[in-house]
Amino acid sequence: MKLSILSIITISLFSLCSCKQKPTKREQAFEVFNLGVALNLEAIEAQSNGNWEKAADLNQQSITKFQETFEIDSTYPPIRTALGHCLYIDKQFEKAISFFESDIKINGESAMSYREMGLCKINTGKVDDGKSALDKAFSLDTSQKIREITIQDLEDISDQAFSYGESYKNEGQIEKSKDYKQFSIIVLTLALEYNKFNDRIEKKLLELAQKTGNKEAFEYYKKVIRP
Repeated sequence: MKLSILSIITISLFSLCSCKQKPTKREQAFEVFNLGVALNLEAIEAQSNGNWEKAADLNQQSITKFQETFEIDSTYPPIRTALGHCLYIDKQFEKAISFFESDIKINGESAMSYREMGLCKINTGKVDDGKSALDKAFSLDTSQKIREITIQDLEDISDQAFSYGESYKNEGQIEKSKDYKQFSIIVLTLALEYNKFNDRIEKKLLELAQKTGNKEAFEYYKKVIRP
């Protein structure tokens, strides 16, 4: 799962007044929100440099600042998206979903909220609901870029699930191992549905099907990928 620059930071929503009057709630929210954005950007840089532990810590700090912003002014337009995004990165998926849902309800539909909400739902095992949210995101943003980054995210989820499956296998928890590996295949199949010409993911799906003996994956491969 990769950090991404919040699209909201590219929009100037408010200008602080230079007067010496006591700042309004909106001005306070703007100031604290910007601190959260700065921390988020530092987290992105740390991750780019391969410093995952520092990136995770900075993301936690940005969550704290965004939560503080929410407490100051819950009507601040970008706060729900920002919190949802950072909670998603922190793998607090259920909390992230609630913020994305409320953002859509209050501020209207956005591809970003639907995309990351969909990924959160998939991470919690709600694949059908997650796919519906992703489909909605793709209908709002028809660019190839959003599909590409989403496919990569789905592949990452699949890889991690398979890794968990291997760990449980080594611990002797066979049924749990099978469940995670099955989930890995389901998510990878979804990634391939969004781009049936991705040879790398196609090859990976075939390898997983061979490793696990998953008949459904084989059938999908034969009927859809190699008709």
